[in-house]
Amino acid sequence: MNDLDILKSISENLSERKSSAALNNYIVLCNNIKYVNDLFQYSIKSLSSIQNQLNTSLQTESFIKNDLKDSTNPLFYLRKIIPRILLNDINVSEKFAVYTLPDNREGITVENVGKLSRRFLDYNNLVTTARQFIDSMVSDAYQLTILDAKEINYHVLASLNSFNKYVTKSIRQALFNEDIEKSLKKFEKLNYNQWANSSITKCSNRTFGEKVDFLFTALNLISENTLKDDLKSLFKFSSEFTHIGYISTFFSSSADSEVIFGDEISPYLPSTENFSELKYEILETAVNFYGKVYLPTLVNLCKKLFENDISNIFETSLNDLIKNLMEGIKTRNNHYYFFIREGMIGSSEVIDLTCMCKTTNHWSPPHDLSNIYCKNCGSKFNLLEIEGDPGYIITSNGPVKVIGSSVPDFDDLPLEKKIELLKTVEELLKKNNT
Repeated sequence: MNDLDILKSISENLSERKSSAALNNYIVLCNNIKYVNDLFQYSIKSLSSIQNQLNTSLQTESFIKNDLKDSTNPLFYLRKIIPRILLNDINVSEKFAVYTLPDNREGITVENVGKLSRRFLDYNNLVTTARQFIDSMVSDAYQLTILDAKEINYHVLASLNSFNKYVTKSIRQALFNEDIEKSLKKFEKLNYNQWANSSITKCSNRTFGEKVDFLFTALNLISENTLKDDLKSLFKFSSEFTHIGYISTFFSSSADSEVIFGDEISPYLPSTENFSELKYEILETAVNFYGKVYLPTLVNLCKKLFENDISNIFETSLNDLIKNLMEGIKTRNNHYYFFIREGMIGSSEVIDLTCMCKTTNHWSPPHDLSNIYCKNCGSKFNLLEIEGDPGYIITSNGPVKVIGSSVPDFDDLPLEKKIELLKTVEELLKKNNT
């Protein structure tokens, strides 16, 4: 192809956009978004509580390490800066959580389904908020890992320098004190090439990708290359929207009419489903970063700041938060097997299927097999029918009641009956191993 052939392909593509297509189960997408967003919001609230405790603890001399008590040591001044960085991260996270909520379909009808149409403003708000989230969180996690005076000077002064170019006098007066004015004037005397390596500033890893690589190495996340690549790809993808690129504008600003789809909740549009699919992918990447990179960075930070007994308290709280978040993520969108008494499927009975996320899904007649998934986390259910009245099946997790059997659930058995059944299981295992 020559230059005109390429220009022709661009011309035709930008002027003749294909129709939107809904390729996923929209209900499952919305449920997944709600489930992960709820996990994320719970994590933010938990971190907010930890931030308050950390702020108080940093002002208690007996809690902190000696380096933080010495005014000639940079860590002395970080006692005030670190809580503010965490508060900034919480605010950025709260904004991101707002823009990754599931669609509200209450009151949507065929007549007003246009409310669910997703266009340029929706895409731009979602993606630029995602960009702000990953950019801020990666940058702050980097600063909280290195805890270097010159690196923090660079980060803050470069930001203040940009802010100062256009800020109003009233905001400037409220924000800038005399000392920071002097610091900024000294920074302004440096040329751009000196910013990253001067007597007052330093930046060893200037790009987003370099900071990501640094963090993954610092946390020894050798097996998380997919997450690392996803973060870098999301950063590049968001640049297209942040800087109002050709493709993002064209894709999200089309005024074409849309086919109306529908499900058991309400009508919806292909652009609604397309938007939710992107929202879920962004949310999943962001929350994985939050649980696998950002929060573990705070665990390491506490080890550097506090004496062991205090550090252990923060580590326990943060590790519990990480565990709850990551286990919650693992339960969604999985495949689970249920043992069920033969003849129940197709009967008039409502079949209760309790997912690993603790949600009980009531599968009503006529037991449509296309509707067999968790309404909360989106996990799919597979059923294995067992003849007769089998009672319990022995699995790797222990005895499990076959759904529809006449026996009680294992957890409801008296203690002596549980012990008796477990002994029987143990004897069977011994026989199989001999």
